[in-house]
Amino acid sequence: MRDKEADDSKSGDPIWLVTFGDSMSLLLTFFVLLFTCTPSDKAGMKEVLGYLSGSLGYMEQTKPTIVPPLVKKLDRKSVGDEIRDFIRQQGLEDFQASISVVPEGVLINLDSPLLFSLGQADLKEKTISLLDNIAEVVKELPNEINIGGHTDDLPIHTRRFPSNWELSAARAIAVANRFIQKGILPARLSVAGYADSRPLFPNDSEEHRALNRRVEILIRNRLPVKFP
Repeated sequence: MRDKEADDSKSGDPIWLVTFGDSMSLLLTFFVLLFTCTPSDKAGMKEVLGYLSGSLGYMEQTKPTIVPPLVKKLDRKSVGDEIRDFIRQQGLEDFQASISVVPEGVLINLDSPLLFSLGQADLKEKTISLLDNIAEVVKELPNEINIGGHTDDLPIHTRRFPSNWELSAARAIAVANRFIQKGILPARLSVAGYADSRPLFPNDSEEHRALNRRVEILIRNRLPVKFP
């Protein structure tokens, strides 16, 4: 009887080996099917493998958070035309106030003598209405507004303005404060003083220096950045 059982054990494979072989065949078939059905791109492959690993208990796959862009389409032509029409109604020349549609948005260039006396940063009463009307046009827009002050290369050294940097920044701040008074949210505004570092023309004549003294208002395509 013992010899018969020994002969039977040698005549066939162990039962566990048969089960193991069937399992390996099934796994091979599964991965071949998986390979043929998965997308060829790396991103798709990564996503599929992530879900597979998660289902098997190795890791949890989470979908990436999509952050909406800060860019908002601005109807640059419409906004520019509206401000341009008002400037023309005021009888202002192009060298005093000009509107340009640029890739970043709408750029308003205001001659500093139009807004300020020489070496000062207090807005002239007769031109405050110009800023007020610009504010009315852009007040309902959600877009970011950058205000930059520029001077010529003639040095200034007063108690209030030790250099052109302080003067240009103070002029930009004066325009921003007026916008805030007219209802524009402060979070939409940013100011900068560039002194004479970004001239439009060489500072080689009084005419060119006058053109370099300016305040630029840029209504940007994008929305203001929100901080937590």
